[in-house]
Amino acid sequence: MSSLRIIRGFTLYVNDNHNLALDIETLKLPALEEITETFQPGGSDMEVEIAGLGVKALTMQFKIKSHTPDVTGLFAGAPGIRHNFTGKKLVISEEDGKEHEHAIDVVGRIAKIEAEELTAGKATGYDHEVKSIWTYTEYWDSRVMHRFNFKKGGWDIRNFQPVNESRRRVLFS
Repeated sequence: MSSLRIIRGFTLYVNDNHNLALDIETLKLPALEEITETFQPGGSDMEVEIAGLGVKALTMQFKIKSHTPDVTGLFAGAPGIRHNFTGKKLVISEEDGKEHEHAIDVVGRIAKIEAEELTAGKATGYDHEVKSIWTYTEYWDSRVMHRFNFKKGGWDIRNFQPVNESRRRVLFS
């Protein structure tokens, strides 16, 4: 049984040198969602969902309550240009007080920026969306929990375990 764990702070680093700790309002980690296909066999009254067909394209969203040209200036760019995004959060167990670091590293492009509506007396900022993610690594207490690498054919590690070693050896060696 696991204990209740509470987030006590988070930040996002852009290109390893711009810490948004004092600007960031929200950070939404990429959704991990399998591609599925429904199939209804001819002799069945019900369809079944076929899984294991891959993973949908990863996207990561974040909102900053600031006007930060160092970040908004990274929008789009020439083909092949991607940036490093490192999200970190401090998680504390409500049961025993143990601290844990949950982190992600993503290499992708800021493909969408949406300005908030300007309102007098309100702090405004920008919503950002990172797409075209080629690498995604998720850490729990410095251990790699998940690692995806598009150029190596997909998942290297899932749930702390190496996967697809034979496929990578055959296709990419």
